[in-house]
Amino acid sequence: MVNMGDNPGIAWVSGASGYWGRKTVMSLLRLNWQVIALSRQEPKDLPDWAIAQHKSLFWQPLDLEAPDWPSALSELPGPQALFHCVGLFDDDFERMLRVNVVQSAQLIDLAAERMQAQQSGRIGIYLGQNGRLGMPGLGAFSATQGALWTWTESRAKALKQERTGVSLSLVFPERAPSHLQGQLAERLNRKIKLTPPETADDLVAGVLKGQPRVGRKPWLAGLSTLLT
Repeated sequence: MVNMGDNPGIAWVSGASGYWGRKTVMSLLRLNWQVIALSRQEPKDLPDWAIAQHKSLFWQPLDLEAPDWPSALSELPGPQALFHCVGLFDDDFERMLRVNVVQSAQLIDLAAERMQAQQSGRIGIYLGQNGRLGMPGLGAFSATQGALWTWTESRAKALKQERTGVSLSLVFPERAPSHLQGQLAERLNRKIKLTPPETADDLVAGVLKGQPRVGRKPWLAGLSTLLT
C-alpha cells in the first residue's frame, strides 16, 4: 500500500500550472508529499509558497507536444502517485487528440509501469462531464475527453486485475474558475455556474485511498448542466 506516514513519497502532478493542478500540488504538500510539478510553464507563486511552508516542491518543464517529452521524465525519481490534470481546448482537433488522449495515455502508462515495478501506486485522472455530454461547439473537445474517460476506465480495470498494488481513479472536480472553464463558457456563449471548493483535499484523499471514482457523480453533473 502507499505509505501515508510522515514521508508518503513522491507525487507527480501534470498540468501543475492550471487551476486544479495548483490546488492538487498544495493539497499534496500539506500531506508532506514530495511533489514534482510537471507543466510547460512554472506554476506561479507555488515554489515560494512551498519554501515558506518548508515543503518539498520541484518543477520539471514538460510539454506533451514536444517529440522527446518522455526523456524529460527519464531521470526523475518516483512516482508513488500521479495526478494528471491536463486538458487542452483548441480549434485544432488533431492537436487536442494528441495532447488530451494519445500523449496523456502515454504519460499515465509510463507512471503506471514504474508503480507496477514497485508494486504500489496511486493514479488520479481529472476528467470533465463534457466527455459524456455533447454540446454545441464542443464536439471535438468532448470527443477527446470521452476518449480519455473510456480509456481510463479500461486501464483502471486492467490494473485491478493485475493485482500489482496500483489503483487508478477517475476524478470529476467541481466547476471552477479555471482558464479551461472560461474557454468553454466563451465557446458556449453562456455563463456557467461555478462551485469551486477552497482546496483539492477531498479529491486528493479519494485518489490516495484508491477509490475508483472521486468527486462529482458524472450523471448528476450532466443533469445539472441541462437544468442550469
